[in-house]
Amino acid sequence: MKKYKNILATYKKMSIVYLISGILISWLSAVTIFYFQKIIDSSSLLVVDKKAVLFYGLTLIFVPIFSYLDEYPKNYLANNLYFHYKQESLKKVSLIRYDRYVNIGFGVLLQRIENGATAGKQVVFDFYFRIVRELIPDILCNVFFILLINKKLIMYLLIGYLVVFFTTKFLLKFLYGMKESILVNEEQINRVLSRGIMELVTFRINKRYEKELAELNILINETVVSRTRIALIHELFFTLFAVLVSLIKILVVCLFIFNQLEGSIGTLVALIIYIDKIYSPIAIFNVLYVQFKMNSVSFDRLIEFLELENEDNLINGYYEVDPIEFINLENISYSVDETLILDTIFLQFEKGKRYALIGESGAGKSTLVKLIVGLIKPTKGTIRFNQRNITELNFNSLYEKVTYISQDSPIFDGSLRENIIFDKKVSDDKVIEMLKTCRLEKYFNQLEHGLDEQLGEKGVKLSGGQKQRIAFARMAFSDSDLIILDEATSALDHLTEKAVMQNILPFFENKIVIFITHKMNFLESIDQIICLKNGLVIEEGSYDELVEKQGYLYELKQNSKKE
Repeated sequence: MKKYKNILATYKKMSIVYLISGILISWLSAVTIFYFQKIIDSSSLLVVDKKAVLFYGLTLIFVPIFSYLDEYPKNYLANNLYFHYKQESLKKVSLIRYDRYVNIGFGVLLQRIENGATAGKQVVFDFYFRIVRELIPDILCNVFFILLINKKLIMYLLIGYLVVFFTTKFLLKFLYGMKESILVNEEQINRVLSRGIMELVTFRINKRYEKELAELNILINETVVSRTRIALIHELFFTLFAVLVSLIKILVVCLFIFNQLEGSIGTLVALIIYIDKIYSPIAIFNVLYVQFKMNSVSFDRLIEFLELENEDNLINGYYEVDPIEFINLENISYSVDETLILDTIFLQFEKGKRYALIGESGAGKSTLVKLIVGLIKPTKGTIRFNQRNITELNFNSLYEKVTYISQDSPIFDGSLRENIIFDKKVSDDKVIEMLKTCRLEKYFNQLEHGLDEQLGEKGVKLSGGQKQRIAFARMAFSDSDLIILDEATSALDHLTEKAVMQNILPFFENKIVIFITHKMNFLESIDQIICLKNGLVIEEGSYDELVEKQGYLYELKQNSKKE
């Protein structure tokens, strides 16, 4: 229940208003029937009960008025509950341990959040709220007035309740299993859709869409069949329930006809209405309970994500990071599922120097960088920033001093200006000058809206090379002590890369710069080259030293010439 109490505490006042409003509406609805009975009985005696008419009229008017006023807290809470869980999901992404996050697919996670947010709202709002403010008050109010009429009827009503209860329990066994399979299928459907939408070029050229559509079709068919079965079982319940209520009504009428039930015509009419009023909440509850059990599957999958381990260094009060003078890696090893990725790494990175990590794919270059910035934790060894162990650092403080540019340079849906300076206060002239520095002058001059040009989601209007040059322009306006360039020039041709690097290198002064690259074009300007192979540092030194040594770097250089 803790996961529900937290959200209710956030909207405590509105929740109380909503509960009171529902209880009041239930009471007024029951009172309306009571006075309706009084009017029928008085009219049969040819005497109009003016008091009953007055109260009947007032309750009839007040019910729709309060029902309308009830719409504000109803919609306010429903929408807030839905978006609350989406907001919590984004907060979680900002704090979750990186190694936990990468185990969840992008499409799967999006579907889990959507299903979970919808289910969380329905569990709290459509189940618990409706029970407390509507169903229980409806039953209690109507039972109270039935007791005033005839206490013997309660026994028959209880028998009806038991029949409904056991029928529902039986049907739930089928529904629960179906719902879980539907959720898994929906997450897989979203995974296939996301993959197909995001990888258009690769999938189209490699003719993969036919296979993707076939896989999607299988998942959709399975989901449609399961949903149809659930709908049929729901309708079966309503059919059985309607028959049961009809039998109870027939029983009441028969008891009245054969004088086993005392009372007037008004009493009989009121009883028939009260029976509907009593059993309707039971029908609603059983439907809600079935939906609650199925929603719990979706909601629990979201809660499972929200309860994944956070990165403690982002949350707790660790040491703030001083300006970074050097970084030491001492006896670092890293394994995944007993597979050794990096082994016994000893390295030092110093302020004012440029480093390059060289090696074939899978050598451990990107893993080494993820270790340096704390995204993953070493299996063995220590990483120090200015003698301070990375485990003692506040990562938010650390990331203020780090700039990371990947080959998939992140461009968000915003203007060119926003993508370069974010919310910093920088003059347009300086931004335009930096675009020239990064060889984007020709591109900029073609823009209709200049720096206000919208780049589209993930920079859809840009080429790969333009994205990477915008990322370099962004980096130039950062105050970082550590700059990491992960294949950051992979989409640039040789001449553009050389020109951009010559222009941008002055911005690297007094910083620690780490290049991850397979290119040999600008290695002569690097202070220290670190060669990785099979998770080991097999050689390091300046460009001239390693070429003269004719070792691993020399071998890579010769191979690149052949290509």
